[in-house]
Formats: sequence, C-alpha cells, structure tokens
Amino acid sequence: MKKLFFSGVFCALFLAIPSAWAQVYDGPPVDMKEMVRLIQMIKEKRKETEKALQNKALQDFQSAAGSPAAAISFYGRVIQTVQPDRIRSDYADWAKSDAAQNAARLHLNYLVLTIQRANGATTQQLEPALMSHIAALKQAGLKDEEILHKRKREQDQKSSGLQPVKGRTPATQIPLFEEQELIKQSVRNSAFVKCYRIGKQFSDVKNWEFSPGNIEGIYQNTLLPYYRENKDQRLIAFWDQKIQQEGQEVAKGTQFQIDQFKTVRHPQLIWLRAQDMNEIGQRNRALTEMFNLVKNYPDHADLMSWIAQLEELLTPSPSPSTVEPEESKGHTD
Repeated sequence: MKKLFFSGVFCALFLAIPSAWAQVYDGPPVDMKEMVRLIQMIKEKRKETEKALQNKALQDFQSAAGSPAAAISFYGRVIQTVQPDRIRSDYADWAKSDAAQNAARLHLNYLVLTIQRANGATTQQLEPALMSHIAALKQAGLKDEEILHKRKREQDQKSSGLQPVKGRTPATQIPLFEEQELIKQSVRNSAFVKCYRIGKQFSDVKNWEFSPGNIEGIYQNTLLPYYRENKDQRLIAFWDQKIQQEGQEVAKGTQFQIDQFKTVRHPQLIWLRAQDMNEIGQRNRALTEMFNLVKNYPDHADLMSWIAQLEELLTPSPSPSTVEPEESKGHTD
C-alpha cells in the first residue's frame, strides 16, 4: 500500500514540474530569421560552386575535343581517375587507333552540345553543330568500311592458303569505330560526367538523344520535330536520304533481304515520308502517295492501319457552324 502511495506521489510531483524547468534542456532561443538567411546563403554558395564546376567541365571538354589525340589523352587521365579497375588490358594499343581517338573526340564534342542543351540552347541554335557532328560520324564510319574490306580480303587469302604479310597488323585486330563504347553509350553515364560530377545537370533535358553515335536518334528526337514545327523542307530530304541509304545497304545482302526491302520496308518508308509531307503542307502529294501504297500493296501487313489513317485525312473536318454547341446537347424544348 505504501509503495502505491509513494508511486502516486512521485507521478504527481513529476507532472507538476514547471514547464520552464524542462525548457532549460532545449538550449538557448533560436534566431529563426537569421538561420533562414544563413541557409539561403549556403544554398546560393552551393549554386555558385556547381555553376563554376559546370563551366570548368565545359571548358575542359571543349579543349580536349579539339583533336583526336587530345581527346584520347584526356580520356586516359579521366578513366584512370574514376574507373582504374576497368581499364582495358590492351589500352596502349587501343588508344593509338583511329577508332578510339575519333570516338573520344566525338563523344566529347557531343557532350559539349548536351551541356549547351541543358543550359537552354534551342534546336535552332544547335542545329548547325548537330549537322557537323553527324557529318563527322559518317566520315569516321568510312574507315570501318576500309577495315571490313581488308578483313574480307585477308579471309579470302587465308582460305586460299596464302600466308599473311609479316609485320602487318591483321585487320581483325584493328578496332572498328562503330563498335566503340564511347560513341554507343549515353553521355550521361560517361567517365567524363562521373569525374566532374555533373550528371544531374541533364535530368531535365527534353527532345534530345544522349548517345553520341546514334544518328537516327539525333534526327528522330531533336531535328525532325524541329523541322516539322517549322515546315522545313529538310524533313523530306531526310526521308529521301534514308530511303536511298537503306536501299544501298540491303543491296549488299541476299536476294531474300532485297525482296523483303522492296515489299515491306520500302513501302513503310514511303508512308512515313508521305505523313511528313502532309505535316509541312504538301497535302496533295501526301494523299497521292498514300493512296498509291494502299492500291499497290494490298497484302502489306500495315494495310489496314494505312487505310484508317488515309480515311481520316480524307474525311473533312466539320466546320464551326455545323458543330452543335455543348450547352444544347441533351436538352429538349
């Protein structure tokens, strides 16, 4: 009974302790306005630091992209810093190759364009540089054709029993540009971005291809939407070039591949071109091409989709005077 009595007394005394006594352990009063001001200063300082780092990265990337040799040298220093355990065993020989040096240079070049995009540059502003980048990619790819030709010739010689020329590097050991990770990977995941810690700068970038070597992606994600918006005739030139290029590539294949291109892929490309003709105001040309495709390829897998799209284009839109006002729908006198 006494234990319960003293326990009750203790609880009563504890609850009766003045709140002022408890506040002693909360520390001195906080100047909230001053704290907010200091936090804001810290945030602004952090923004300035990040901006300075971004500017430093941009300058370094632009400088290194000035030449293939400078680009591969810069890449070597960066990869040693951020991924020393992933350096390829044949790095010294690989870094001397045209494929590696061109890939490093064009990766950096495109990374610069991506940073400019993240900083607010429009497609109109970047379009000349993007076209130059695409031209450089195609030029670098031409060397791949030479290497592949040498590989075929060496294979033919080997099949004929001829011995390779001593002292000459086999073509199979010469890297191909199109196989380089530096032009295939996203610039957001590159060693350069990791080294300079600027990855989050690209989080809000829209209408942009992030792979430096993806010419199709650069057109589809960035250039073609810009051409459509501005009714630019280069939109049709793109499709003409694409149709020609794919036709030339397939001509190197088997007869089956050639036939498939003629009956399946080529009509699809013509349809896509016709759609963009309509987009830039060439409605009559578009409808004529679309109708010819429907008429000439009745067995095509896309036929019903084509017909549905064509019928929609041929159906006149109702004029404003014939549209029933919303407020009158569902009401009777």
